[in-house]
Amino acid sequence: MSIAVQFQTVLAMTACGAILGMGFDTYHVFSRKGKIPVWLSFFLDILFWVGSMALVFWILIQVNDGIVRFPIFLGMLFGAWVYFVIGSKKYIQFLNAVIKFLRWLYRTIVLLIYTLIVRPVLLLYKLIFMVVTFLMTIIMTIFGYVWKLIRFLSSPFARWGQHLGKGIYRKWAGFWGSFKKWLFSGKKKQK
Repeated sequence: MSIAVQFQTVLAMTACGAILGMGFDTYHVFSRKGKIPVWLSFFLDILFWVGSMALVFWILIQVNDGIVRFPIFLGMLFGAWVYFVIGSKKYIQFLNAVIKFLRWLYRTIVLLIYTLIVRPVLLLYKLIFMVVTFLMTIIMTIFGYVWKLIRFLSSPFARWGQHLGKGIYRKWAGFWGSFKKWLFSGKKKQK
């Protein structure tokens, strides 16, 4: 392996160490903000480190066909050290500012959606409900007056209808009684 490839590999691993440091800070900022349960945090830690190792080996394969040597580890440690000494605090501040901005943006979008879409729809729904309720009240009131008028106009006929109904009932009861007598008297004669 040539000196140029080795130098390129060490530079790539130094960058990889800095990227891993940034990933570590990002993971911890989000895990603190998200208040993750302990059991889930354990699995997420494992996933983070497995993903980090996969990234390192993928970069290593791209740079020098996956050959692992001692300077690679030195490059990674140096990159992580430089990141944590120089850039970690600024990156965490930047990340917190981005999170704060995203939260503000989310609240603003939700407020806009509520103000421009949800409130007008609710207002329209209330208006339609009020109009329908008003119309139903008017219709039921008119129907009540019409029903009282029909009852008043038909009250003389109602007495006549009651008498007619009683007469029909008496005749039907008499017919049914005669039919039962005839039916059961025929059976007695057969015995």
